[in-house]
Amino acid sequence: MYKPNGIRIKMHNDVLRLRKQGLSYKEIINEIEKSYGDKLSKSTVSYWCRGVHSPYNVRRIPSIEFLKPSPELAYIIGTVIGDGFLKIVKKKRKGYNEVYIELETRDLDFAEEFGRCLGVVLNRQPPKPRYRRTRNTYVVSVKDKTLFELLRGRELEKLRPFIEYNEECKKMFLRGFFDSEGCVSKYGNISCCNANYELLKYVHGLLNDLGIQSTVPHPYVKKETPIICPRTGRIYRRKKDVYYIYIRRSSLPVFYQKVNFTIIRKRRILEEYLRGRGLLK
Repeated sequence: MYKPNGIRIKMHNDVLRLRKQGLSYKEIINEIEKSYGDKLSKSTVSYWCRGVHSPYNVRRIPSIEFLKPSPELAYIIGTVIGDGFLKIVKKKRKGYNEVYIELETRDLDFAEEFGRCLGVVLNRQPPKPRYRRTRNTYVVSVKDKTLFELLRGRELEKLRPFIEYNEECKKMFLRGFFDSEGCVSKYGNISCCNANYELLKYVHGLLNDLGIQSTVPHPYVKKETPIICPRTGRIYRRKKDVYYIYIRRSSLPVFYQKVNFTIIRKRRILEEYLRGRGLLK
């Protein structure tokens, strides 16, 4: 069985260490098999020792352990937990799957910011938003196994170290989440909806850490509630209960200062509300 890339990196490092100690290829193969239960071929050991191949070259970021917490990564996490999605494309002829992190949005500024953050985290040129004429949306897509593995399942325990690394990461996670799931009205109501109750509780806690008061999650739409698709007119039914939280109006200036929106149309609505009440110059 092919080992995960993070394990192969450890094997690779051990191979180089053992070679420096003067062990032969056969001795190295035996030592690696004892430690990992996996027998490397002589050619693999040779390639690694001579620098011909390396598991570090398989991905831009070899494994989750090599991901560094940053505001940009926190923004990506917040976005994907919200409106972003993960996609698997099966390559039957090649015998493996390609995995993608994607965002589809009507807001070009949102798509560009998501792409910018992907570029920073992956140390590459930011992927350019692709316009989808049939849906009047912009799509940002990037292929990366390490980010996919981090975000798969949207497990909060796995994501918390990257979100809670410092205050700036908390702010950027919340900005990504509210760019994705947040709504703002001209009456100063900022709310967000999600079917994951525990996630909204977590968001409520992070907001509280930043001095932003919000409600605890409340039921919004019950399971099996019919929904009409505005594009096709077809009727669907909710598969899960949906919950919402909203920012208390007394905390809107703090939300504007510390979190805010990347999406200009949302930011302008909030600014107009705050200016109308003399809370923003």
